[in-house]
Amino acid sequence: MARYVPRNFTLPDDYCFPGDGTRDIDPYLFPEAAVIAVDVALATRRPLLVAGPPGCGKSRLAEAMAAVLGWNFLGKTMTSRTRLEELTVEVDHLRRLHDAHRAARPNSGDLKPDEAYYNPGVFWWAFDRESAARRGLSAADAATHELLALPFPGTERPAATPPQHTVLLIDEIDKAEPDVPNDLLEPLDRRSFCLPDGATLHADKKQKLLTIITTNRERELPQAFLRRCVSLVFDEPERAILVAIARAHYPRADPDRVEAIARRIIEIHDQPSQAGRRHPGTSEFLDAIHACEELEIAVADDNPLWRQIENAVLVKPAD
Repeated sequence: MARYVPRNFTLPDDYCFPGDGTRDIDPYLFPEAAVIAVDVALATRRPLLVAGPPGCGKSRLAEAMAAVLGWNFLGKTMTSRTRLEELTVEVDHLRRLHDAHRAARPNSGDLKPDEAYYNPGVFWWAFDRESAARRGLSAADAATHELLALPFPGTERPAATPPQHTVLLIDEIDKAEPDVPNDLLEPLDRRSFCLPDGATLHADKKQKLLTIITTNRERELPQAFLRRCVSLVFDEPERAILVAIARAHYPRADPDRVEAIARRIIEIHDQPSQAGRRHPGTSEFLDAIHACEELEIAVADDNPLWRQIENAVLVKPAD
């Protein structure tokens, strides 16, 4: 059966993005399911929800797609303290209070416009980079207050000319408080959100956006949130896929060593998980190869050095 050919981006026939050394982006081997899911997300303009165990390449997918598309890249890792305002717009009340006290002094000038105290979040940058850079000020006010201009907080594509298309990564959404996914329905569904002055900021229609959201499935996500997303699940890779990933990252690595570590990864995955311990991911597989290549360690059950590497990088005992 012929491989799927995406319509909205271009990949080599083997689905392997070779990386970009000038921008410090590693190679990435796309599973066919990921190629299809990303193409669907781009076609429908829906966010892509990527689920899977830690270290399987979920977050790296977003960075790789930004490079493949030639778009800017923005990322935000969620925590239990993350609020909607951090992602859309926050008001710097402390700075405004400081400026208000200073403006009350004689000959100190007027207080800056309210917009001068806006701190744009990643959704604002992804929706309308130009207005985010000037904090929502008019072009005339932004020129008057040049020191208030903001630099782009992510990774820019080499030819950063309008329109500014963006890949936005919302990492580990399941770490956020349960209300946060529902709070994101308007930005994700309507591509808009409310500003502190009551106005609504809408995404620039010329500015394309691919939103990739990751979850380790540590918490169930709301159904209303799930309905608005294209879904992709990263399963544990097979041995042949692991070997292909290793060859993309370390083309000069000893093939026998790569095969041996890949077989060991599969053996560990076939064992039941133990309390306080999880199965190694793709990133740990690559770490093991890197360590054994760098230190010239033979991968063999009777080699105590390999056993030390296995415990330090792959098995990671809980005790």
